[in-house]
Amino acid sequence: MLNNLRESTKSLHKELENENLAAQIISHQISLENYRLLLLQNYIAYKITETEISKFILDYQSDKSDQLAKDLQNLNVDTSISHQFQDKFSISTYEEALGSAYVVLGSALGGMYISKEISKCPELTAISTPHFFNGDRQGVKSWNQFVKEINSQNFSEVQIASASRKAQETFEFFGYIFRNTAEISHKA
Repeated sequence: MLNNLRESTKSLHKELENENLAAQIISHQISLENYRLLLLQNYIAYKITETEISKFILDYQSDKSDQLAKDLQNLNVDTSISHQFQDKFSISTYEEALGSAYVVLGSALGGMYISKEISKCPELTAISTPHFFNGDRQGVKSWNQFVKEINSQNFSEVQIASASRKAQETFEFFGYIFRNTAEISHKA
């Protein structure tokens, strides 16, 4: 299952990294305005995906959207546009939830790397300590638990294909959020 998820999403993952504002944190070029937008984009995407995943994985644990909400509140960012995206993503099976969780929980490793670069961004020196890009290893622990759980189960080819399709759709959904919230914020 994991190898299939990794292989089926490799190009989408790379594509999303290239269009994500987080690259501006890594290059230390992000403005406060773009940082706010990045947090909002991630909040919308994580809030919707986490809500859907938790409907099918009862012990699912991810607090990414809660952490993002705290950061957005600290920066006085209005999150009301999130309702515009509610009907753009859904999950209907356990296998689909696994595929989406693969994307959401797998982002912890990138988040750890990005968290180390925030203090090096001149425009972000005045922000309070981030909740989302906090460098906490809890996200990695959740990822490791997810991997352990996946590896302990046997899946049919149909289940693997379903999970892989939803992982791809999850990456595409994140990209959709990134593109469309950028357009909305520039129009405002």
